[in-house]
Amino acid sequence: MRKRHNMKLYRFSPIVSEKRLIEAVKYVANQTTRLSRKIIGKELPISSLTVFSHYKKEHENLVKIVYGLGKLYKEHNGPYIVLKKPIKVGNNLIKYLRIRKPDPYRVQVGCNDFDVQNYQSFKTKHLQKNTENLRLLERPEYEMVEFFHPDFDVLAYVVSKGI
Repeated sequence: MRKRHNMKLYRFSPIVSEKRLIEAVKYVANQTTRLSRKIIGKELPISSLTVFSHYKKEHENLVKIVYGLGKLYKEHNGPYIVLKKPIKVGNNLIKYLRIRKPDPYRVQVGCNDFDVQNYQSFKTKHLQKNTENLRLLERPEYEMVEFFHPDFDVLAYVVSKGI
């Protein structure tokens, strides 16, 4: 008998209010913390988080909402905002929030970057022994280790260079 996975497509979308956006932020932070515990057996700190929009109108609305929460830090597949008031979720303080442009390959609620002291040490320690749920993604300017699991509708990353 096949195991049934728990992922619900577009759990929060369309997000139409600041309240619902904050709920999605908290959901992503809590779920990626659970994901980290499941894969590597411990929690990793989070200060930067992305909510995925799934519809053009949703993205336009979320951009308006997020600009009310802080100022533009940079652009990368959508605006990255430094929050005026960081969002506390468990042991984490989310200081940066991005709204990702709709992408048909991003069905998850969102993702975050885990903060680690030493990327190379993390990669050496965890990547080879967790190949079912960690993968190396190489970009021209940097690389990152992606956390994924079919029972989770979030992704997480440890990036070789910080935001």
